[in-house]
This record gives sequence, structure tokens and C-alpha cells, in this order.
Amino acid sequence: MKKKILNFIDNYFRKKDLNLFYGDFLAGAGNKLEIFLLDLLKKEFYKIHLKYSRRKAFKKVALNSKLSRKEYDSYLNEFKANGIVVIKSYFSQEAEEILKNYDYFFKKIEKDDKDYKRIFSLSIKEHLFQSVLDSNILQMLCEYTGTQQYLRASPALNITYPGFSDITSKNIGETKYKDGGFANFYHLDTPNLRQYHILLKDVGMDDPHMLFARKSKKKYFGLHYRIASEEYVNANYEITHCIGPKGTVYVFDGGSGLHRMYATEKNYRMTMDIMFTPGNSILKDSCPIVNLGEMKFEGFDDLQKESLRYLK
Repeated sequence: MKKKILNFIDNYFRKKDLNLFYGDFLAGAGNKLEIFLLDLLKKEFYKIHLKYSRRKAFKKVALNSKLSRKEYDSYLNEFKANGIVVIKSYFSQEAEEILKNYDYFFKKIEKDDKDYKRIFSLSIKEHLFQSVLDSNILQMLCEYTGTQQYLRASPALNITYPGFSDITSKNIGETKYKDGGFANFYHLDTPNLRQYHILLKDVGMDDPHMLFARKSKKKYFGLHYRIASEEYVNANYEITHCIGPKGTVYVFDGGSGLHRMYATEKNYRMTMDIMFTPGNSILKDSCPIVNLGEMKFEGFDDLQKESLRYLK
């Protein structure tokens, strides 16, 4: 009965905007009534949206030397306005150390089969962990959301090597195409998920990179509306291309803002990905920081220490 009700609601609203949505690209992304009706039938709505809508105060800390107060405020305002901010070369020194420490993962990439590869559950040197768990960026995430943010999982290493040219959602929607983990259609992540990715090589417009629909976070998207067509996004939003030199970081609201991967046939992208939520969907058991229990946390500020609460 529940499934029949879901299908009835979905089919009714789906007919309203067939010019923008088709196949698996769900219609009615801006229709609050439909989303509300569908979410009422999902226990996750109550578990995630209601439980974690309560604000938990966070303790502000002094900015580190990477940003002046003026720079920080400018980036924060951009993040609040658009749901994304790109800071070029911010982690340039850390990027070199990441590549050196995890050369077993990165060194033979050009000989690898073209693929989407991601590993969690890292063992990470404490000083490097303190650097990539950057208190400026962490505080920016807390101020953006108005609540304490918690590290969801171990930092992840990522290689994106599509081996095919970009495919529009029209191509995807009308074929039996499978994305293979590349997520090259506009979608939303886990509810409340905010994150930042550190580029570990120079990435330009001809390389695989993420596209983010600026200000799409201002639209209400429910648990049922995770994907949107190219036509819908291009008609409603301006796009940020997440590119830059090695060490560039892009901070984004993936749980509320539409984004996708742009694929290229010959090139690849390497990143370290660091994810946060206000406490939901923590992956302590499946994606732990292997040596977290051995760390002394000397030099970590209060904001950094609190962000690790659910992984300890």
C-alpha cells in the first residue's frame, strides 16, 4: 500500500514538467507539496531532518595564518550565498605531502584501468591530519550551517579517471547507461552532508572536475529528489567549475546543492575528500581513521577536537 501511494503521488507530479525531467530524472524538484507528502511516508524524514535540525552551539577559534579576517569573511559570504566556494592553492604544501605519503595509491594511476577509485580508513600522520582538518575551513562550515560540524569518516583518497567524454543527462535518461560510480548527473548527497575536496594535481576545464549549481541550495529538495536533468539545472542556475592548481580546495554543500562530475576521456583527477554532518550518517565503523586512537591531539584547537567526537 505504501509503495502504491508513493507511485501515485510521484506519477501525478511527474506529468507536470516532462520537458525538464524524463527517465530516472525525477520531476517536481521545486514542488514543496509533493516533497512533503512523499517525505511523510519516509522515516528518514523524521530521523534526519527533524533530529538534526536542532542547532548545537560551536566554539569559535582564532583563524590560522592561512587566511586574514578579510579573506575569511569574503570566502564565508560567498559560501553562504552560493553553497560553494573555491580557494586556489590553499593546501599546496599539504598536497605534496599527501601524494608522498600515499604514493602506493597514486603512483601507477596512468597504467590503471580507467575507473572511479576511492579509499577510506586511512592511517594518517597526526601533523598532516591537523593540517587538512583545517580550522579555518571547519569554522567556515560551522558558520555556514549555524551548528557544530562533525567529521563523518576518515579523509578519503579519490581518483576519477572516466575514460569517456561528457554525457548529457538526455543521453543518460534515454539509454541503459550506468554511471559506474562517477555520478555524472546532477544529484544531492546524504542529507546535511557538507564537505571539501583538495585537488592533488592541477585541474583545468579539459580535466574531469565537479560542476556545482550555484544557489541551488535555496530550493527545497527532499529525500526523494536526488537527481535533476541538465535542462532543469541549466535553465535555473549558474555553474561553478571546480578547477584550479594543485592544492586548491572547494568547499560545498553537497546535501542541499545540485552537483555532478564533468567527464573527459583522456585525463584524470586526484583529490582528498573530507566530509562533515551535524551528527547524522557517521561512518565510524565502516570508514574509521585507523590510527586515531594513537593520536595525542597536541596543537589541535577546540573546534577540531570537537569535530572528532563521533569518530573516537
